[in-house]
Amino acid sequence: MEIPVFIINGFLEAGKTTFIKDTLKSEDFNDGTRTLILACEEGEEEYDQAEMSLVTAAVEYIEDIEDVNPKMFSKLCDKYKAERIFVEYNGMWDLQAFVDKMPKFFQIVQVITLVNAETYDMYLANMMKVMMEQYKLAEMVIFNRCTKDSDRASYRRSVKAVNGRAQVYFESSDGSSNEINEVLPFDVDADKIELSDEDFGLWYMDAMENPQKYDGKEILTKAVVYKPKELWRNNEFAPGRFAMTCCVEDVRYIGFKCKLNEETKKTLEDYEDRDFIILVADCKNEFCKEYKGDGIVLYAKEIYPTERPKDDLVYFN
Repeated sequence: MEIPVFIINGFLEAGKTTFIKDTLKSEDFNDGTRTLILACEEGEEEYDQAEMSLVTAAVEYIEDIEDVNPKMFSKLCDKYKAERIFVEYNGMWDLQAFVDKMPKFFQIVQVITLVNAETYDMYLANMMKVMMEQYKLAEMVIFNRCTKDSDRASYRRSVKAVNGRAQVYFESSDGSSNEINEVLPFDVDADKIELSDEDFGLWYMDAMENPQKYDGKEILTKAVVYKPKELWRNNEFAPGRFAMTCCVEDVRYIGFKCKLNEETKKTLEDYEDRDFIILVADCKNEFCKEYKGDGIVLYAKEIYPTERPKDDLVYFN
């Protein structure tokens, strides 16, 4: 029998214990299902066993990730006759390593990362790589304790840069709006949008999430040439940039599919992969198999030579 597993990830004092307790008391979960909570750290908020028994839950603490193995999980499931698992995960541990040690009958239903907005900037400045690792497997990221000064747009971009499929939510502690009023550094209302070197990452992210916003627009941008064979033989290429998501080890290439006419393909023949160009192209929101759905496809109009920028990388903030 498969056992559903919910993993609640985040740093100490992110609100994981409170989230799990509130979830188990909710109408959707307080249904008599025997729940085992695997707590991988202890914070200020604690589990009261009498309180947990009211929601048919038991708690076991795991102090060291080295103690984790399939046999341990099976033993605990048998001990408590567990029908459902909640994992309060230690944000300093490698989540993928933990998942890899789960028995085959564990079925991960959801991974949720909780973030305390009050301390987020500090963690981002001092432990960026660890912070970003928490997003990679998450299906949902919740920023709690937000105030009117919380930079929701920046927080959301930091998540999406690492995991584009994650849903990002905000919870206010002061009654302030949870809406994101993001001001982009270029005029999205203009028919012709000219991007500066450092704005490609922001445009890429916004265009991938809101392709309809750029449908019919003309874009002028500095881009890296990338001509994979499967695209080139169809008179296409993939202009883009190398982007840093959190550190040098996590640099990745981001770009769009771009269709070439006879003139622009002839021009591009003189360029090698990783050369820089100025690209003028029309944007169309259309189905693209490479995107597995609708997205921005570029139609090259003009290609010009240009110098390599001082910083080859682009960023999402």
